[in-house]
Amino acid sequence: MSATDYSDWILGVLRKAEQLRVVFLQLGSSNEPARRALRASQVTVTRVRDYLQPDGPPITGTVVIDGMESLTTQSEAAQMGALRERVFSDVEAGGRVILLSRAPRIAFPPVVGSSLLDDASLAHAPVVKSTGAHEWPTCVEDGASPADVLCRALTELGMDLSASLDRVVYESLLIGQSALGLLNARELEALDGSSLTAPDGATRAWNFPKHLGPLKKALDEVLADALEPQQQLAEVSSGLWKIERIIRREVRRRSIAAWAENWRRQCLNGDLPAKVLERASESAYMGATSVKQLRDPLEWLSLGELLQLKDRSQIGDLGLSAAHWRQFSAQIMPIRNRLAHMRSLRPEDAADVVKWQRVLEMRFPTN
Repeated sequence: MSATDYSDWILGVLRKAEQLRVVFLQLGSSNEPARRALRASQVTVTRVRDYLQPDGPPITGTVVIDGMESLTTQSEAAQMGALRERVFSDVEAGGRVILLSRAPRIAFPPVVGSSLLDDASLAHAPVVKSTGAHEWPTCVEDGASPADVLCRALTELGMDLSASLDRVVYESLLIGQSALGLLNARELEALDGSSLTAPDGATRAWNFPKHLGPLKKALDEVLADALEPQQQLAEVSSGLWKIERIIRREVRRRSIAAWAENWRRQCLNGDLPAKVLERASESAYMGATSVKQLRDPLEWLSLGELLQLKDRSQIGDLGLSAAHWRQFSAQIMPIRNRLAHMRSLRPEDAADVVKWQRVLEMRFPTN
């Protein structure tokens, strides 16, 4: 098939850069022809690493900084500050900057202070309306495999957005506008930029058949193949660890206050003594015959089992209302389960963990 003429689209991007000085353009695997056309136009093109080299000459025309997606890793986040300084130095000298990225803005880690990506205006990729990846320019013009291109497009979106799609199309079993309605503005912006969706009047539509079969199949592959830890993993893990330790410490204190020297045996009820003894003897206390021999039986309980002890009058609600504990369970338990089974964390997980950690720290101070 003959190549698409991208001249009008390129002219629009260049005009926007001329007017607004700094623009961000998400353009990835779904439209390699448009990327080539932009790079071949009358602009200076440089890779972000080359642009950041010290003592580089100032830019006075329009420059396309390609490879922005290389800064999406946490280890490269510090480069964003240096990039912002260089970009605005060139803008003051009369330059215009197009930040060209295969990854969407939502895939970049947050930075301290002003964000270059937030300061930049958004330039839009060519609108692609299709019934599947087989109609995307990369497949039509370059002959690439639709399945491969779709998987690459999802990978470029980042694991957080893939996890959001998993929640919407798999866990919630939604399609159409109902599915899109659960995603936030930055997530929708990213889907448009990757050609997974396209503007449709005042709204947008999926670029797939009604039940999203090809998208779900590709999402299966991308999530199963993901081996790199997400940016929020350390913060979520640390927060959950502290949350569970705080609750366990408070249950232990109340158990000792209620049962004194007998607290190890008395704090557990129902079938918990047998379960705890079995777990402990299989893992560490191989000679133990009673929970009384364990240093701390509470360490062998899951978070769910630990929370069950609140029902005992001697332990009580630990200073939080029943409504608060319901909210805690609804928000924290799914995150803990996702982490325990090494599943993808959702974008909002870190904020929920930090919130509840702070609540418990305020209710149960160290001293």
